[in-house]
Amino acid sequence: MKEIKVIPLASAFAGCFLGAGFVSGQELWQFFGEFGAKGYIGLILACVLLATFGIIMMRLMQEAGIEKAEEIMVPWNVPFLRTLAGVILNVFLLGVVIIMTAGVGATMEQLLSVPSQIASALFVLLMGIVALLGVSGMMKVFSALVPTIVLATVFFAVMSWIEFGTDGILALPEQTHNNPLMPNWIIAALTYVAYNLLGSVGIMAPLEKYLKNKRTIRWGIALGGLLLVLVAGSVLTALAGYLGATQEQMPMVALASRLNATLGIVYGVLLLLGMFSNGLASLVAFMEYVNRNVKVLNEHRKITMAVLMLLVWAASLAGFGNLVGTVFPVFGYIGIVAIVCICINYIKCMRRKKSVMEKAITDGEKN
Repeated sequence: MKEIKVIPLASAFAGCFLGAGFVSGQELWQFFGEFGAKGYIGLILACVLLATFGIIMMRLMQEAGIEKAEEIMVPWNVPFLRTLAGVILNVFLLGVVIIMTAGVGATMEQLLSVPSQIASALFVLLMGIVALLGVSGMMKVFSALVPTIVLATVFFAVMSWIEFGTDGILALPEQTHNNPLMPNWIIAALTYVAYNLLGSVGIMAPLEKYLKNKRTIRWGIALGGLLLVLVAGSVLTALAGYLGATQEQMPMVALASRLNATLGIVYGVLLLLGMFSNGLASLVAFMEYVNRNVKVLNEHRKITMAVLMLLVWAASLAGFGNLVGTVFPVFGYIGIVAIVCICINYIKCMRRKKSVMEKAITDGEKN
């Protein structure tokens, strides 16, 4: 694969997060919308932190020449800790794949009355086939789908503002919030950042070798963060005008269907594309880890993928809403620890770099 430029990197970074929960509005509403107007502050804070830590993470990989996610997350050369970090990260990535699969089932059942089990089965089949293409296939999917998702969500937000008005957007009332894992908007925003970055470490790590300069990283990740603000802001403000949609498994699909039956189907397709890109990215990252660490599975990739997709399909039957409200907050707390460790790793890396430069200057002066 060729060198990754700014726009493809932005698409890849944003694509890490534009999955079922994000595009459907379910995840954004639980973590931000339910806290009323304060949720908007939490959203902006979350996107700024995502971009900031994203840049730190990619610069660390570039400066230290790290390609393994577990080495990014654990700054100390302790094999047990790095193994544990790798396992936790990849359990989460697999959880994302399961959630995307459940999301497809819920969407198809809500839109077209297709049994969720059948829709999910077809989804895992397609995703497994494309995932066998690896990182290059993932980047092609991101480059094609992310710009489409961004433009479409902005369009649907404008349609919602026209249909339902804009009076309730800034005066969004705080909703009943019963999730003890997210007691307030600050904790919700921080856990949102943490679990998303936890997943992005595994997805972005294989891209490091295709990034040649720090300018690409800074502008690419910053642009990716801006794309996330556009999509998330569009979704939240659209739902603020029609609160009844937030009671559905797929809030934005319900909103689009209220606008027009055809638009409901169009948004459903958009949501499926988002779930596919996010699920595919997580699956590719998971398989990269498995193939690197388990030789026998690497030698039988197709069989491994088939068995894995069967397990994913079975786990997805737990239901989309339940999975979003449980898996993401739990891994959010784990992700906070990972972020702290990544920052420590980055500081250590910069100190080593500074020490080497000072030594080179001193040696030069002696000569």
